[in-house]
Amino acid sequence: MAYKTSDARRRDMGAELRQWREKAGLAGKVLARKMGMDPSTLSRLESGQGLFTETTIMVYLAHCGAPAEEAERVLRIANETEEGYLVRHHALRTLRLHETTAQRMQVAAPLLVPGLLQTEDYARAVIELHDLVEAPQVASVVSGRLARQELLKRWRAPEFTFFIYEAVLRCPFGGNRVMNEQMLHLAFVAGRPHVTLRIVPFERGGLAALTGQITLMDFADHGPVVYTESTVAGLFVERPDRIERCRDMLQRLGGVALTEAHSRELLVQLASEYDQPGERAP
Repeated sequence: MAYKTSDARRRDMGAELRQWREKAGLAGKVLARKMGMDPSTLSRLESGQGLFTETTIMVYLAHCGAPAEEAERVLRIANETEEGYLVRHHALRTLRLHETTAQRMQVAAPLLVPGLLQTEDYARAVIELHDLVEAPQVASVVSGRLARQELLKRWRAPEFTFFIYEAVLRCPFGGNRVMNEQMLHLAFVAGRPHVTLRIVPFERGGLAALTGQITLMDFADHGPVVYTESTVAGLFVERPDRIERCRDMLQRLGGVALTEAHSRELLVQLASEYDQPGERAP
């Protein structure tokens, strides 16, 4: 079997297969023997470094006892579209796969507090407004979002840089109490040694709006990935020209954003404003 440099699609595919093997309780060496391949070949497939074929996928899943409808779903995941782009309608699992292996993450947030920084009540207020999430599923989605935040507390956590547009901080999701707690939480997280949080003020916000909601992730073992999302899908991008464009936009945001110290001062000020009964931050 030929091998290729790892990319987002192959890593996603490998993680999907590994999940089925672990669910079946099969050791990698055992499954490799059943498939008539070297264990190192199987390991490369699961790490996203192999060139997948439909036959390989079907044989793998058959040995893992995957139902036919699940095998068809996995095959759809494997189908490639435009080179350098990976679209996921349910992107959380793929996003967490990349987040947990990243060395450095840079985030531009012109619309919402980034999911990695949201309080439970803020996350719930945002999700409840999202008409694509059914009411019984809200608690589960909130729980999944909070579980991602363990990454911030992990030993040898990635280096984070967040650029948050001031408009995000003045959009009162959930009301004053929720926003007061969210501002205090941001100020607290900004004090972590591996986190840089900078606010892009209103008067310099045009660039933030143009940059959009993006996350640029850099890795030790493979090339960078940009993630962006909408209400209907998540998009993972690996095209070098698009990566460099995003990197340039983030660098330019760094040129207009408040310093870390001034950003924390603004967060504390806003927390105080949201703490006034019957009022909200302007």
